[in-house]
Amino acid sequence: LQGGDAPEPLAPHFPDDEVGELAAALDDYAHQLTERVRRDREFNADVSHELRTPLAVIRGAAELLLTQPDLSPRMRQRLLRIERAAQQSSDLTTALLMLSRHERGSGRTELVKLLEHLIEANRAQIAGKAVDLVLDVQTPVVIDAPEAVLSVAIGNLIGNACKYTAEGRVRVRLHADRVEIEDSGPGISAADAERLFERGYRGGNVGGSKGAGIGLAIVLRLCELYGWRVAMAPGTHGGAVATLRFR
Repeated sequence: LQGGDAPEPLAPHFPDDEVGELAAALDDYAHQLTERVRRDREFNADVSHELRTPLAVIRGAAELLLTQPDLSPRMRQRLLRIERAAQQSSDLTTALLMLSRHERGSGRTELVKLLEHLIEANRAQIAGKAVDLVLDVQTPVVIDAPEAVLSVAIGNLIGNACKYTAEGRVRVRLHADRVEIEDSGPGISAADAERLFERGYRGGNVGGSKGAGIGLAIVLRLCELYGWRVAMAPGTHGGAVATLRFR
């Protein structure tokens, strides 16, 4: 079913008796499942196409307005936020489409450049808070995966750390085989760490922060698709550490 092809019928291989009737019933059930998967994939592809067009228009308009020489600093920042939000939404649309098709996209991504972009995109989230958002690069890394997928996976982890850190630091470390995001937020328990990637689950230290608990579940599914590993753990001195390993 993952490949979209209907399984070979079972009924022709059995006699026309009770066993054959059971095989025919399984064939009918398999056919219904195949049709449902096909319709879901077609729907997801249509939704993705319909979303990409207006997102591209929004981003293009923001980029055009940013070329105007007489923009005030405040207006420039607002347009940059619009441009980044449109790009993030476009990346998410691409990643969700890959998940719905169970297909890996192709591409090579320079992580240093992507991390620099993601950090800048998250600075608005920590504006007004006494939080330093820093990048520590141990070595340049290139990953065989589309930038959109990595942007969604790593961006969710960085965004989560920024969201729950009221003061202190969010440090993003790039190693040869992994990315680590360490924060000085309220921290998590070992029990919460085991369940944070479940769809709809929210930890005990979220406070008044809003969210549906879906972002980390998407991160986990993307990692499963590409053979990566992701985990969350309590920090050594409080806070939390998210780790995404590429091998």
